[in-house]
Amino acid sequence: MKDSGIYQIRNKINNKSYIGSSVRLNKRWKRHLTDLKCGVHHSLALQRAFNKYSLDSFEFLILENCKDKQLLEREQYYLDTLQPEYNVCTIAGNCLGVKQSKETIEKRKIANSKYWDSVGRKH
Repeated sequence: MKDSGIYQIRNKINNKSYIGSSVRLNKRWKRHLTDLKCGVHHSLALQRAFNKYSLDSFEFLILENCKDKQLLEREQYYLDTLQPEYNVCTIAGNCLGVKQSKETIEKRKIANSKYWDSVGRKH
């Protein structure tokens, strides 16, 4: 899973999903997991579902492998087509206007620190 592409995090219980893109799919999934386990995922709806149903109720699916230059265009296609319930932003690569609480920002700082410690990099 080192390729770039479009992915879906799907709730196997209710079929709701999150769509994203990444140049390193495996690392992106690990980052989502870190944020979800620490309770600081940027998608409050996905975080609440994760808290309610647990990790076993979710699957990470690669929808399409594509070149880095095509990521946003292809992600937008899947956002428009699948209309995922857990995405905060409906425009690929643009979350302007989405505000996070001070508490969430602080939790993300802690999660970032834990993440970088886990991959062996200094933060």
